[in-house]
Amino acid sequence: MFMRTFNPLVLASCLAACSGGEAVDETAVEPGDQKLVCAIGSGAELTDSCTLQLVERDGTAIYRVNHPGGGFRLFELAGDGSGLVPHDGAEGAANRLEGDQLEVQVGKDRYRFPARFDAQ
Repeated sequence: MFMRTFNPLVLASCLAACSGGEAVDETAVEPGDQKLVCAIGSGAELTDSCTLQLVERDGTAIYRVNHPGGGFRLFELAGDGSGLVPHDGAEGAANRLEGDQLEVQVGKDRYRFPARFDAQ
């Protein structure tokens, strides 16, 4: 039997490669060029209207998703490697695999991150 697992190191590598450069202090972050598929709000369609950046805060890799309307959300790798969780921890996240993408839902917002899954 095969089980699909989330590989956080591969995701981190993919996102670091997508970020267009080295991790930077969050205070110096500008909107990134890496498109990310997202749906912001109830009933929204998935589009590539968000951008993704890898930033660093106190030595922790943080994934910043910039929303098309100017807002943003911060994610970090879950401690158990099961997916991504909101960095502030205010809301929980539901993670599920969609082909070669990791779909993360927080409230009414959905995001699709690049990911690689290994059969074990």
